[in-house]
Formats: sequence, structure tokens, C-alpha cells
Amino acid sequence: MKKHIYLFIFLLTLLLPLTTHAKIQSLFLESTIYNKKQAFDISLPKSYLSSPNRYYPVIYVLHGQWDMPLVTSILDVMSGEVPEFIVIGIHGKGKQLQPITEKNKEKGSTFRAFLQDELIPYVDKHYRIASYNILVGHSNSGRFAMEQFLTKNKLFQDYFVFSPSLEDGYLTKLADNSSDLKGDLFISVADEGEHMETPFNEIVSTLNLQKGLTVSPKKYGNYSHQSSKIVALVDALQLRFSNWQPSYNTKIAGFEKLMEHYASLKQEYGFEVLPNKDDIVRLIAYFAIENNIREIKKFSQLLTERYSDGDKSLKEIKDYLVQEGYDKAAKNIEI
Repeated sequence: MKKHIYLFIFLLTLLLPLTTHAKIQSLFLESTIYNKKQAFDISLPKSYLSSPNRYYPVIYVLHGQWDMPLVTSILDVMSGEVPEFIVIGIHGKGKQLQPITEKNKEKGSTFRAFLQDELIPYVDKHYRIASYNILVGHSNSGRFAMEQFLTKNKLFQDYFVFSPSLEDGYLTKLADNSSDLKGDLFISVADEGEHMETPFNEIVSTLNLQKGLTVSPKKYGNYSHQSSKIVALVDALQLRFSNWQPSYNTKIAGFEKLMEHYASLKQEYGFEVLPNKDDIVRLIAYFAIENNIREIKKFSQLLTERYSDGDKSLKEIKDYLVQEGYDKAAKNIEI
């Protein structure tokens, strides 16, 4: 029995992809608002093509021209701990992201209209999108993201706000005048001085008075304005999806128990969640060694019905078991 457990633990690392996202592509959208083509970046999960009936949540990354590679790299490292996302990098900087004032009315209004009326509808139309969006912003774009949260932008369900620009008092006043906010907010500040930490504390205190909110404030006193967004993104993802990965005991408890776990995730996040394909393959191998034909059939059916390359994966794990000397277990897997 111990040998079987050790093999399963080894299988947990077998076939683990080096990356879970495809290469970042730069695309262009013909914008009537800007009256010219506008660039944006996209990275699809590698399972996107092999799972034609699956819909994916989306992370929208402000300052996408700079921060898109950071987000996709961290998602790759955290594969299995968090959902598989479609990632969209939104190009924007400077006055486009600042509050709309008489001085900055044209650029700010145009960027918001492009995002809400053109880019997001385009993504919804052309890709298999689940009804769950996260908006990520750092520094100047963090202020923009925080503004969307405080003004109840319904296009996003979660907000990750890292070191937002706070020194002008705009967000503090907006928070003071907000009410009936709902949803989840992760907000952070780095080692940036009293001019940032004081309004940060004030905003967090104000928002904590609202009962419909889940606010996760973090201070990174050992990190700079720039470097803090790396650890902040990891922390934000871990906090929001702390229950995402099923435990080892849940995995080996069988098909029904594992699917109960993913049904609970669907109820919480609002979109269908399937087990990671590599987990399914490993569990088929585990139950093949355990000689549990019932579980093999259930997981094999899920693999072949929901993943277009499921038959290929079954053959690969069958061949692997033969190579490792588990001939009897390999015969339990029908192709």
C-alpha cells in the first residue's frame, strides 16, 4: 500500500506542464471610440483548445503593456492552486487612468468607454468567457481599479489593487462617500512613506465598516513600490482561492467526493469548474494500481468526454505504467 501511495505522490509531479498559458499575443481591436486600432494582449490557458466546451474566468490587467508577463508567469507557477484564466492585458497609462476631471475629461472618459463598451464586449463575444472577472491594477492603474470598485462597476467581481496612488486624497474621499459596496477587495501598500500609509489606513478603516465587503489589506514594509506587486499578486490569488485545490484525501476518496469539491467551487464562484486534466490522469493511474475498475471508468469517461485529447492522455499513462512495471494496472485501463 505504501508503494502505491509513493507512486501517486510521484504522479502528482508527472506530466506537470512547464507553462499553463499560451504565449502572449498582441491583438488589435478596431475602435470607433478612438477612431483607430487599439492594441491589447491576450494569453489563453493551454487547455483552451483541448476543452472546447469549457468556459474560463478572465483577469484584466491594467498597465498590460508592462505587467502582463508578470501575471501569466505567476499563474503558471501557481498552476493547480488557482483557476485557469484567460488573461487580457489592457494598454493604458498617464492621464487615461486618472480621475475624470474637467482638466482630464477627454482622455479619461475615452479610456473608460473603450474598456467598458468595446474591449470587454469584444472579449465576451470572441472567447469562451465565464461570468467572473478580476481587475488588477498597480500604482496609477491601481487607483483606476480602486475607483471602479468604489463606484460599483458591475463588470468585475474581484479587485486586486496594489499600491494605488493615494497622495491626492481622491480615493479617500470616494471611500468616505461610498455605501452598500459588495464583493472582494485585496488592497496593498509597500514601504512608501506616510503620505501613502496614512490614507491607506483611513480607506481600510472606512471600508471595514461596510458589512457586505470582504476587504483583505496587506502591508509590505520590506518591499518597494515596484517589487511589492509581485508578492502582492501571489498573496491575493492565494487568499481568494485558498480552497481551490482539493486535498490529497479528497482526491483519492474517489470520483463522487472529488466532484463534490468542484461543485462547491461552482457554487461559490459562479462558473463550472472541472478537475485539472493532469490530476484526472494521475488518479486513473492510482486507481488502476489499486485495481478499482469502477473509479477508473468514471475518471476515464470524464477525461475523454470533456477533453479533446483525452484518449491520447489515457494511452500515455497506460504506456507509463507498463514502463514502470505495472503491467496488471495498465490492463485495467481501457482505450
